[in-house]
Amino acid sequence: MKRLLKRLRMALLLRFRHRLRHCGRDSYIGYQVVIRPRALWLGAESFIGPRCWLAVDDLRIGNYVMLAGRVAVVGGDHRFDVVGTPSVHAGRDVGRPVLIEDDAWIGHGATVMHGVTIGEGAIVAAGALVTKDVEPYTIVGGVPARPLRPRFEPEEIETHRQALARRREADGFETIPRPA
Repeated sequence: MKRLLKRLRMALLLRFRHRLRHCGRDSYIGYQVVIRPRALWLGAESFIGPRCWLAVDDLRIGNYVMLAGRVAVVGGDHRFDVVGTPSVHAGRDVGRPVLIEDDAWIGHGATVMHGVTIGEGAIVAAGALVTKDVEPYTIVGGVPARPLRPRFEPEEIETHRQALARRREADGFETIPRPA
């Protein structure tokens, strides 16, 4: 019964509230999540925790991705470099796409700025501010986020990558399209 209610809630959210570009099978969106309409491509078996703020024009989240609660993906807001014009009247800056590849995990309260790619299998620590691309299978943390250590040893990365590809193929999941 609980599983049926969860699926019904997700169907209603996806149809009437969030209006996603794409939502993969068995993904979950928590309570009080703010998503810009028609801006999110969500892969399969991904989790978006409660109170996340996903406010970029083009956000692509892969398969098996976890976003903990209160994660913010932001940027492309008001311009502040127009001389003689207050920021509130200067217009919006050009938004750049954000790509979060398969098997990534973003910790509670982390902020990801626009134009960033978080590589496959990467982990972003809680409270981190990600302003630059994160390499695959790297753990980053801090403000601004810096590499802390690799997630796996070099020989384990290829094994994990192959297992992830086999699982994706067995489950019949699509790979996320790259932003234009």
